[in-house]
Amino acid sequence: MSDCCSGGVCSEKTYLTFRRQDGSPWIPMYVQEVDPAKCVGCGKCVAVCLGGCYELVEVEGEKKARVVNPGNCMGDCHCHKVCPVDGGAMTCRPVEIG
Repeated sequence: MSDCCSGGVCSEKTYLTFRRQDGSPWIPMYVQEVDPAKCVGCGKCVAVCLGGCYELVEVEGEKKARVVNPGNCMGDCHCHKVCPVDGGAMTCRPVEIG
């Protein structure tokens, strides 16, 4: 149901869900954090994020992405789609309701 699933979706829970133009369900996944051990510092997530959720910072002499505005996340998973790390360096989760 989701385009990215690093946070996982449990079939016993109910999540905030939208519909795509074709009517199929879509569960947005919102960024929580970036794993600095996985991040390669390419900056692609920073460049593609429409909400300005990320910034590049120096960590022990290497560039790493970090989440600075998680409340701006649109849940569109563009960051996962461009991340060169298998599965993405970021952790995202859906919003559980009811």
